[in-house]
Amino acid sequence: MSETTNGEIYTTKKGDVGWLTIANPQNRNAMNLSMYKMVPSAIHELVTSGIRVIIVKGEGDHAFGAGSDISEFAALRQKENSHIYDKAELEAHEAIERANVPTIAMIQGACRGGGLAIALACDLRYASEDASFAAPPAKLGIAFPHAALESLVATVGAAHANYLLLTASTIGSDEAYRIGLVHGVSDKYQLEQAVNSITDKICGLAPQSLSAAKTSLAYIAGKASPEDVESAKDGCYNSNDYQEGIAAFLEKRTPNFDGT
Repeated sequence: MSETTNGEIYTTKKGDVGWLTIANPQNRNAMNLSMYKMVPSAIHELVTSGIRVIIVKGEGDHAFGAGSDISEFAALRQKENSHIYDKAELEAHEAIERANVPTIAMIQGACRGGGLAIALACDLRYASEDASFAAPPAKLGIAFPHAALESLVATVGAAHANYLLLTASTIGSDEAYRIGLVHGVSDKYQLEQAVNSITDKICGLAPQSLSAAKTSLAYIAGKASPEDVESAKDGCYNSNDYQEGIAAFLEKRTPNFDGT
């Protein structure tokens, strides 16, 4: 666990599933600069522990993340030092986005601004019925992080991204599902069960195949090289899991992938 003055980022692990929790409940899980800086090491800790999927969530059930901590902006996010804040935000986003295992945002309550940026860095997003989403930088006079903006456009398309950014409107979970911002909506008491069902499915698949899929998707988005794609593909062919997949198919049984 990594503590900050006003919040913390902590990781837990259960079997093949790792959890990254945004914990600043007194401030609706707003992200401060120290918390952003802790995300890359938290992701690295989970990935190197051998987990197969990461779930990102907010502490409690009232907010995934209400944004960045505006109370810091007067001192830490001015023209002369904003690059430090922007760099920390970008590195947090990229650490989640580039994790070689699938990442899932489990969203309850408010998911806005910096919280939305964190959710957009994840591969999959599932929300409770009471979740709400907004990109409100225009209400503050700042710019939405460019990496998050790219992810927003890639996720919902330019038309919906334009609406969210240029009106700073808040939308509910049903509208978020309609435009493709989230992959599913559940009753708040069933959300974790729904996410666990997805993680169970992911954990039964070949890890190197999933990593190769993420690499190819990153290449399509201009964030990986042809060499990265070729290396990931070769890794699949050279893996024990590939042989296990063939054997399981021929023997009409469920494969037992171990990631090697």
